[in-house]
Amino acid sequence: MGQVFHAGPVKTVQKGAQEDGDMVSGIVSWGPDVLGPSFSASSFAVAGRGEHTSATLVRYEPGRGPATRGTVLYVHGWSDYFANPELARTVTAAGFRFYALDLHGYGRNLTDEVLASGHIPGLATDLREYWPDFQAAREVMMADGAAVDPRHLVVLAHSTGSLTMSLLLMEHPGQVAGLGLATPWIAPHGFPWIDRLVLAAAGLLPERFHDRRLPVRANTHYHRTLSSTRDGVWEVDPRWRPERSFPITPSLLTSTAQARERLLDLHADGRDVGAPVLVQTSKRSLLLPWWDERKHARDSVLDVKAIRRRSTVLHPAPKVISYDGAIHDVHRSATPIREQAFRDLQQWLGELDLG
Repeated sequence: MGQVFHAGPVKTVQKGAQEDGDMVSGIVSWGPDVLGPSFSASSFAVAGRGEHTSATLVRYEPGRGPATRGTVLYVHGWSDYFANPELARTVTAAGFRFYALDLHGYGRNLTDEVLASGHIPGLATDLREYWPDFQAAREVMMADGAAVDPRHLVVLAHSTGSLTMSLLLMEHPGQVAGLGLATPWIAPHGFPWIDRLVLAAAGLLPERFHDRRLPVRANTHYHRTLSSTRDGVWEVDPRWRPERSFPITPSLLTSTAQARERLLDLHADGRDVGAPVLVQTSKRSLLLPWWDERKHARDSVLDVKAIRRRSTVLHPAPKVISYDGAIHDVHRSATPIREQAFRDLQQWLGELDLG
């Protein structure tokens, strides 16, 4: 069984308030959240880069709900943030308290002042930099009365967030009761040796260039399928989820490649996350550099076949489910698809042995 973490002196900053240390006697201060009624948020200081020195926890509190079986913490993907109220309601209906974490350098932490600083959002040279965010989030949830011991805490994550949490929980196994992943970026596009090639090429690049902006941006196709300002139905904050993504840097490419290679090394050493794993993906990818209408029903970001093949790195027998017609974020796909994905998620949560 993993280490049990106890609440510590987490410094919190209520949104809209001065940074005056809002934790008093272990009670965290929560303020209104952009998702509206039933949602609140609490920001807290973490070790980050430049101006990116805070993370934010979002809490869902419906007026009435079933008795809680445990606690779920959700972690977003790259160039993203938590913006899915339906997921929160789904988890709560399954008997869990729901929280979501906007990591430092992302989402709710990108205030106008932080954005004006010019420091690149989402920048990390090593995905293990987010371990303090996870630790602090557990302390804040514990101070809020949530059960975060390894028998009752479940982590859900998407895309790069899934890669991050997979890495952290394989390096520190036994921390959670389950790990649910929506399209985890645990495999590269195309050939498995791509990551080794990226790391070899990065080794030839002077370190001072690793955090430079590359003259490329991710395509807008996933954003087109997602955002209500285009072909999707979801409200997307353009500051927190830019149409063309955060700037791409060598550090993004190397940190994610290093994480995937590290997962393979840990697996070779006989390690896994020490808990049941659920993997949900689209049935098909369509990774064309130009727009195609079929992208409304495909993953236009990651290679889902490669992801499914590599899922046993995380657990000897993960539960892997693919959905015909899903987009990159299965939980924000068309209504009938995401409703089925939510039912499958609830069933998996119900099957977890929470002691």
